Amino acid sequence: MGAVTDVPASAALSRLGEGDLDIDAVRAHRWLRAEPAWIRPDINGARLYAVGAMLPLDANDAASFAPELQALFDDAGYRLETVAPHRWYLRMPRDAVVPRFATPATALGADPFDHRPEGEGAREWRGLDNEVQITLHQHPRNRERQQRGLPPINALWWWGDADLPDKWNSTIPTLHSDDPLLQGLARVANMDAVALPPRWPSDAKGLYDLRGVSRDGFYEQWLQPALDDIEKGIAMQWMCEEGPGFHLKNLQRWRFWRRPFQLPNDNADALE
Repeated sequence: MGAVTDVPASAALSRLGEGDLDIDAVRAHRWLRAEPAWIRPDINGARLYAVGAMLPLDANDAASFAPELQALFDDAGYRLETVAPHRWYLRMPRDAVVPRFATPATALGADPFDHRPEGEGAREWRGLDNEVQITLHQHPRNRERQQRGLPPINALWWWGDADLPDKWNSTIPTLHSDDPLLQGLARVANMDAVALPPRWPSDAKGLYDLRGVSRDGFYEQWLQPALDDIEKGIAMQWMCEEGPGFHLKNLQRWRFWRRPFQLPNDNADALE
C-alpha cells in the first residue's frame, strides 16, 4: 500500500482524470476549473458560500447554464466543458494569458473581492468574470432553482492553472479513487486508475483513497476488514491527508487500540 502527497491544484490533471481525453489532448491546451459557485451578499460585502460539489446540481442545471456562458467565451476561443454537473472546465489555447487565482479552499467563506485574480491579464479576466456573474444572475434557471428553495449559481470560481507534470512510473500498480484529480495523477504515473469499491476488497492491492468515505459503515466496511488482513500477515501503509503515515504489520495490530502515550504530569510540567 502507499500514498500520493503534494498533489498540485491542477485543472489539467483533473481533466485528464475524467478519462475521456488522453495526455496529448490535455497537454495541447491550457485548463482552468470553472467551478459553479454561490456568492451571497452580506452586511460587510459578500461571501463565497459554496463551490462545486457543495451545491445541489444536476445535469439539467449544467445543460441550462452552459449555452449562455459559452457565448461569453467564444470571442476568446475558450470552450466551457461541463463534464459532470458540479465539475466544469474552461479549455483555452496554450498561449492564453491567465492571471493567478485562489483555490476554493483558500477563498471559501471569505469575501471574493479579497481573492480577485492577480497578475498579467487580471484586468481583462475581471471584466470577463463580471459578465459571467451578470449572465448567471439574470438566468431563468436560477429563478427556477430559488423557487425550489435551492441556492442560485451566480458565479464561476476559477482555479487550477497548472500544467501536467512529467510522466513517471509509480511502484504502486493501481489507484482506487473517485477524485478525478488523483485519477489524473495516477494516469501520469502509469498507474491503473479505477473507482473506489464500496468496501475493503478481499484481494486489496494498490492505493485506496478513503477521504470521501462517510463515517457510516467505515468501521465495518473498511477498517475491520483491513485489520483482519493485517492479522493474516499482510503489511500495509496508512497515510493521513495531513501527511503522517503508519506502516502496520501483524504484530502491531493490537497497538491500534492502545491509548496515546502521555507523559506523567510532573514530567510534563517540567517541560513547560
